[in-house]
Order: sequence, then C-alpha cells, then structure tokens
Amino acid sequence: MANHLKEDNNTSDQLIWHSFKKGNREAFQALYDQNFEVLLQYGLKIVPNRSFVEDNIQDFFIYLWKKKENLNIKASVTVYLIWSFRNRLLKALKTEKKLTSDDGLELTEDDTTSNDRLSPSELKNTVDALPDKQREAIYLKYYLNLDGEEISAIMDITIGTTYNLLSRAISNLRKTISITALISIFVFSQFCC
Repeated sequence: MANHLKEDNNTSDQLIWHSFKKGNREAFQALYDQNFEVLLQYGLKIVPNRSFVEDNIQDFFIYLWKKKENLNIKASVTVYLIWSFRNRLLKALKTEKKLTSDDGLELTEDDTTSNDRLSPSELKNTVDALPDKQREAIYLKYYLNLDGEEISAIMDITIGTTYNLLSRAISNLRKTISITALISIFVFSQFCC
C-alpha cells in the first residue's frame, strides 16, 4: 500500500513538474508549496541556520524558474529537488566559508547510557551528535522515508556507502542509547518534523 501511495505521489509530482517546465506559474507555486518544508527541514540538518537555509531555498526556486526549460530529471521530483538543493546549499556554504569538515563527534563507550525514556529533545540531540553525513543519511532514511538508491542519488555516493553510513549511524546511536530508545527515535520521526 505504501508503494502504491508513493507511485501516486510521483505521478502527481511528474504532472506538476511538466506543467512547471512549460511556464505554468500555478504549477511553480504548487512545486514550491509542496517542497518548501521538506527542503527547509533537510537544509536545517546540514546548516542549523534557519534564515540562511530559507534564503537559499528562495534562491534555489528562482534558479529553477530561470532554468526550467533545461531541467531534466531521472529520479522522482522530490529526489531531484533535494539533490539539487543540497548541491546549491553546499556551494553557498563554501562561498560563506562556513563549511566544516566531515569529522564529527564519534561516540565512545564512556558516553553511553541505557536510559529508555529519553525526551523528544534528548532524542533529537542524540541524532544531532552524529557526524554530519551519518546524520544526513539518517534524516533522509527515517524522516523523509527515502530508500537507499534515493539517498545515494541525493548525497552523490554509492549505494554501498549509503548503507555503510546508515549502519555506522545506527551503531553509534546504539552505543549511546538503548535499542528501545533507538526504536523510539525512528517511530517518533514519523510523527514529528
């Protein structure tokens, strides 16, 4: 049933996309309205600066409008938009000289806890403590419900690297919190932004 709903959304997205490419402003507005929040939440996982991310979303949609006739997508519309926005956001970060290295906080045995009852903010902080790429992969997988191929396309990495990132992220999370709390993160992510 979930795959059927995903296919229906993809068909609707494709119709809006084709209409947008022909210059339909209502389709452009629909594309913006349907994807703004996803891009915002995703962008905030990369750069925790709301105004910077919002400005870049605006610039991204201006870019899309200007280049609409030349844009060709091979994946779903959502995957293309996330992938393209990610690339533009990372370029903007480089321009601002705010890009940080991929070396994140690695969790150690000393940092572990077995608390099964973490608050939503504690769960969020636990995920936020992951290295950047692991956090990004977790967000795409469990918050946006994308599959491995979609994640690898967005992050521009191989499918094997995608699964390695997810595996390492889950392993790091398990060092910090119990399996019960870990399951809570993924269940909670389905009902929360």
